[in-house]
Amino acid sequence: MLTWRYHLLSLAAIFLALSLGVLIGVGLTDSGAVDTSRQDLIGSLQHDLDSLRNQNNQLSLENATNASFQEDSFPFIVGGQLQGKRIAVVVAATAGGDIQRRLETALHAAGAEVVTTTILNSRFDLHEAAVKARTDMKNNPAFAAADDNALVAPIAQELSREIGKGGNTALLASLQGTLIDSIGGSYNAPVDGVVIISRADDQQSASYSEIEKQLALDLRALGVITVGCEPANAPISEIPLFQSAEISTVDNLDSFIGEVSVVYALAGEHGDFGVKPTADMLIPILKSAKRAPQQ
Repeated sequence: MLTWRYHLLSLAAIFLALSLGVLIGVGLTDSGAVDTSRQDLIGSLQHDLDSLRNQNNQLSLENATNASFQEDSFPFIVGGQLQGKRIAVVVAATAGGDIQRRLETALHAAGAEVVTTTILNSRFDLHEAAVKARTDMKNNPAFAAADDNALVAPIAQELSREIGKGGNTALLASLQGTLIDSIGGSYNAPVDGVVIISRADDQQSASYSEIEKQLALDLRALGVITVGCEPANAPISEIPLFQSAEISTVDNLDSFIGEVSVVYALAGEHGDFGVKPTADMLIPILKSAKRAPQQ
C-alpha cells in the first residue's frame, strides 16, 4: 500500500533528478559553443519543476489534513470499545518508548486501563537467562532441565501466567537484567487482554522469536485475548510467527489506523490487520474478519 510518505519521497527524488539534469545541461558545450536547444530544455525542465512543486505542496496539504482528521476522529472511533478492560502490554525494547506510549494513550481513549507494562530485551543471552531461571525457580520442576533451549517453553509459560493471570512475579523479578528489561504496574490480578509489540531485526536473539510465540500460545491457552503487533517499518516481520499462534495481528501499529485495529482486536474482532501482504484487511471496522473469533 502506497503511503503519502512514499509519494512525497518519490517527488523529492524527481526534484533531485531534474535539478541534476539542469546542472548537467548548463555545463554542456560543444567546442565552447552553447547548444542552441539548451535554453528550450532548461525552460521545459523549469516548467516541470514548477508543476511538481505545486503537486508536492498539494500532497503536503492533503497529508496534513488527513493526519488532522485521523487525530480528531480517533476518540470517537475507539471511545468505549474497551471500557473497564484491564490490559497488559508486553513490548520489545527495540520497538522504542514512543510506540508504547502512543498505544497506551490509545487504550486509555478506548476506556481501558493499562495495568502492567513488561519490556523485554530481544537481544538477551539465553544461557544467562537459563542460569537465573534454574537458580531462582529451583522449587519448580519445570525449570530443572539442564539444556538451555529446553527452558524456553517453561520460561514463556510461567511469564504468561504472571502477566495474564497475576498473583506472582517470581520469574519476572528473576529475569530482570537478562530477558526482562523492566516491569511496571501491578501484576496482582488477571487481565482481559495482552498486546505484544515486536520489532525484530538481525541482532535479535535466536531464542527471542520462540519466546514470543510460546508466550502468545500460552496466553491464548489461558483464555486471554492476545494481539501481536509491530510497526510498519519493522526490518523483519514477526506477523507470520503470531499468525502461527492463531492470535490477531496488527502490522502497522505506528499509525492511528493500526491503533484502531488493536483496540477492536482486543474488543473481540479476530483477524490480521494492516498494510503488509500478511494482512486480511486494513482495519477491522471496514468489514467482518475472515477467521472465527478467538476462544
